Amino acid sequence: MRARKEKGNSSSRDGNSARFGAGLDIDIHPALLSENLNLIKHRDNPYLSRERFDTVASKVSKRYSRGLKFRTPGVLAKELDEKRAWLAKERELQKEQDNLRKAKVRAGELPDESIGEQNYLITDVPQIEWWDAIYVQSPEDWTIKTKYSKSYGTMDEDSDDEQDSESESPSVRYVQHPVPVQAAEHAPSKPKIYLVKREQKKIRRNRRKLLQEEHEQKIKLGLEPKPAPKVKLSNMMSVYQNNENITDPTSWEQTVKAQAEERHQKHVETNIRRHYEAKEQKKEKAQEAPPAQAELHCRVFRFSSLRNPKIRFKLAKNSRQLGLRGVCLRVGDGAGIIVVIGSEKNCRFYSKLVLQRIDWTQSYVDKDSQQFVDCSGDEAELLWEGVVKDTRFRGWFMKECRDESELQAVLSQFDADWLLRV
Repeated sequence: MRARKEKGNSSSRDGNSARFGAGLDIDIHPALLSENLNLIKHRDNPYLSRERFDTVASKVSKRYSRGLKFRTPGVLAKELDEKRAWLAKERELQKEQDNLRKAKVRAGELPDESIGEQNYLITDVPQIEWWDAIYVQSPEDWTIKTKYSKSYGTMDEDSDDEQDSESESPSVRYVQHPVPVQAAEHAPSKPKIYLVKREQKKIRRNRRKLLQEEHEQKIKLGLEPKPAPKVKLSNMMSVYQNNENITDPTSWEQTVKAQAEERHQKHVETNIRRHYEAKEQKKEKAQEAPPAQAELHCRVFRFSSLRNPKIRFKLAKNSRQLGLRGVCLRVGDGAGIIVVIGSEKNCRFYSKLVLQRIDWTQSYVDKDSQQFVDCSGDEAELLWEGVVKDTRFRGWFMKECRDESELQAVLSQFDADWLLRV
């Protein structure tokens, strides 16, 4: 009974079975015989007797069947280096093209795209503009039409003829063409304005006031630090109003003295530095070669006496300040000669000094003997003036000679003894 029930159940589960209770003798399902891989996922199905393994091989099996291929060491690195070199070359070429384009933009050959010049229409310059075309008869020879070049004699100012329309009235002859004047090579320089002492002080005072106001404004805005107070012994207690200077005034007094000494030392060092800078500038200016002069003007003066030391000082000081060359020779306290060589302007100034500004008759008191020296009879005169080609004098000096022969010998050393014979 049990065997029959099991056979009946199996037959009920398999509706496609032709025989009841066949077991392993049942025919294989048609789907299992299909070659469609979508229906059958496993290729190791024992029921697929007609399966072709070579057509359904996976990609991995095909890769293993071909064998492994390895890259040669250094090939990829070489390819990357070549690619980098090519990119660098491309960048350099692009940079050169950009620089060339910028140069052409600056030269005006290409439009400047940064300001939109490429949007403007570039056309050729016409031979004649439209506003001039109505006045020209022939563009080839640029002749003006007759009605625009009528003379004043052919015009009738009182004519009311309707035919004299606006188109017939002359216009070109009313245009005034100024005569071209050649511009000066050098523009005229503005005259220098000389101010009196009072005006100079006023300008300096106003300028210093503006600078001080600017400095104070910067301090208020915090752009510059506030200056430290200038403390002295007289204002020490009012500046340092705290408990320390009241309890220990001696230490604060030493501090204030040290600050005052530091300010004094800084002032002295500044003065010394300015003194040496002025000396160096004066020395450099003196060492500079004097400009080549086209002509050397010479003035020769003769004086009766040169006893007054003030006059000697004036002669020597002015000659050196003017950069003159020459000599001043005298025999004792007697007569002598003055020779100055330089530019015309300096010689003219020195001539006014000797003949006009200096009072040769001014008496004086000798410092050594305290005796009054009367110079009422002294005088000076211009002996000769002219132009010399060259001179052996390299500076200006004064010398007191014993006699006339020594004076002539000194002049002979500089090839100037002929000045005594003029």
